[in-house]
Amino acid sequence: MLKVSQRTEYALRAMVELALRYGSGRVPAREIAESQGIPLRFLEQQLAVLHKAGLVESFRGSGGGCRLARDPSAIRVSEVVDVMEGPFYPMYCLEPADHTCFQDGRCGLQELWVDVHAAVRDVFEATTVAALALRHRHMAPENPMWSPEDLLRPAGAN
Repeated sequence: MLKVSQRTEYALRAMVELALRYGSGRVPAREIAESQGIPLRFLEQQLAVLHKAGLVESFRGSGGGCRLARDPSAIRVSEVVDVMEGPFYPMYCLEPADHTCFQDGRCGLQELWVDVHAAVRDVFEATTVAALALRHRHMAPENPMWSPEDLLRPAGAN
């Protein structure tokens, strides 16, 4: 199964929280952690990476905190994933430097993985942090806890 790291999950959650509070000033990391259920020490590491990448602005001291560096509608999920994960491939044979597969470049499965990679990348590129915040606001208006089963719809269901 294709999975992103918990590091990326937490980074996206932080970005959503900052998008929900966009234009309201600086947000302390502790508030983001509490609102999104992220361990503070782990969140601080992700915020540092996002700051270094220019996606988040950080301020120290009294009245410190962080905020998005740009409008959330101008930040794509792909930017966050790229910063947190680096090049993201669903199969090792797609990595440009990996030629360990004896079928390298001559395999119908490899073409399937290229299609999967392109589809996932398209979703990451097409989705903004603002869109994620809107989904979050719609799905969790008062932050109820959802199980993964609650969020997955059976095939064909609307």
